[in-house]
Amino acid sequence: MEQKPILLRLREKDTGSGVTRDTLQQLAKTLGVSETDVIHRALADSARMYLPQYEADDGSLTAAQHTAIAKAVKKSHGGARVIESLFGNHTTREPGVERKTVRSPTRPR
Repeated sequence: MEQKPILLRLREKDTGSGVTRDTLQQLAKTLGVSETDVIHRALADSARMYLPQYEADDGSLTAAQHTAIAKAVKKSHGGARVIESLFGNHTTREPGVERKTVRSPTRPR
């Protein structure tokens, strides 16, 4: 499919949505590329910023899907539960389970 050329009119003054020819030339010189490459880079950056980078999904999970996931996790991990947290002082331990301390080997000083 043949692509039609696009006319690009540069601004008379730099704005939030456009630049002057002088700014375009300065960017090309700074980046060491042609003015056309500067424009392509700017468009590619905008595409990454504003367009989705993945296919849209089918929406939120249903209650049945949540239940199936919970069952699969329970089956894989059995009765696993948190006995100590890295965050805050929120610690629960089973009766008779001693707290273990991990120490690093001593280093010569």
